[in-house]
Amino acid sequence: MNELKRRILSLKGFWIGLTAGLLAVAFRLCLEGAEDIRGEILLKAAAQGWGAAIGMMALFGGIVVCVVWITVRFAPEAGGSGIPHLKGYLVGLHALRAWRILLVKFLGGVAGIGSGLALGREGPTVQLGAAIAKIWGDRLAPNRVERKLLISAGAGAGLAAAFNAPLAGVFFILEELQHSLNQTVLVTAFVASVTSDIVCRLIMGHLPVFHVQMSRFPGIGMFPLFILQGLFLGYLGLGFNKSLLWSSDRVRRWSMQGRILLAGGLGVGLAGIGFWKPEVLGLGGRLTEQVLSNAVGYVGVVVYFFARFGLTMVSYSTGAPGGIFAPMLLLGALAGSFFGYTAQLFYPGASFDFTVWGVLGMVGFFSASVRAPITGTILILEMTGAYDLLLPLMIVSLCAYSIPEFYKDRPIYDALLNRGNQQIELPTYSD
Repeated sequence: MNELKRRILSLKGFWIGLTAGLLAVAFRLCLEGAEDIRGEILLKAAAQGWGAAIGMMALFGGIVVCVVWITVRFAPEAGGSGIPHLKGYLVGLHALRAWRILLVKFLGGVAGIGSGLALGREGPTVQLGAAIAKIWGDRLAPNRVERKLLISAGAGAGLAAAFNAPLAGVFFILEELQHSLNQTVLVTAFVASVTSDIVCRLIMGHLPVFHVQMSRFPGIGMFPLFILQGLFLGYLGLGFNKSLLWSSDRVRRWSMQGRILLAGGLGVGLAGIGFWKPEVLGLGGRLTEQVLSNAVGYVGVVVYFFARFGLTMVSYSTGAPGGIFAPMLLLGALAGSFFGYTAQLFYPGASFDFTVWGVLGMVGFFSASVRAPITGTILILEMTGAYDLLLPLMIVSLCAYSIPEFYKDRPIYDALLNRGNQQIELPTYSD
């Protein structure tokens, strides 16, 4: 009977993965298109003089205001990354209004991030995958337990498609959502994530998200430096969590008028920054590529780090749809490269490819903030294809993980959930 149940769940997982993958690809393509459009209109406006530039700043401010107002008014649970809300649903704290989330998250994410909000698509893709799974689960699942399992599978499928990382999708379900190694959970998650990733690769291509080329890898003698790098990133991740919670809590106390003013001012500011440093805005994928290819110097990584850090704090605090996965990876790459530049000043013998520092920085920052070292390690391996860095990645990940654990800091998604980090009261759980 259990074997028959697993087979049936595998078929359901396949369908969830297929639909979540298609949705994730559509979201990704729309976001990339919005980013291209933003770049083009900013270039044209800059060439036409001050009048066009001011008009673009007003347009961006208006778009961000509309995104924030619609999100708060119709689906506040679609604000931010959506992962804390999903975790709240799975433990019985919130309802999951799937259709509202699908519409507000998809359209609001494209409009907001397309306007330059320094947020990512991965968290939203996780929530979108969960929402489409909820719609199918209401029809396919005979009970609440199985429905939650399918929703978790949809979330993992969304992550797998967002990053071209099926194993990371599986471990995200096990480590963050289900906290279980039950065979039924594992099989369903695996089928959904693999199916979703196949859909993504058929449409978007099979290459890793970040195209890194490395020919010289570090030897065992470099591992003490990686321990220090992990500890350094652990403190940065701790600071990121505390800053995000502080800024979000501050804005949450504001009136609706105050939040609208913040959103409008931020949109105007984003357009202004876009005329000067467009790579800082939006998803930040191109800037991450530049950092990993060692195209940003010592001073540049510091300037970009603080600029992106501040923009992410303000962007997330508005309550607009958008995640912190991508910002964490970009900040980690910047911080890792900074550590690499500093290490080479004191130890010129670190002659391996400089890209290594940025890749290790990504996993360290992620592990310190999310507190999911296994998911982080597998995620970076699949995103970069740097499988020769498995042991250094594990060392940096564990060392970074240890710092916030020592200070008893909660993982960022748990902290956002437990502190009620939403713009208005969410509907209570009902199934």
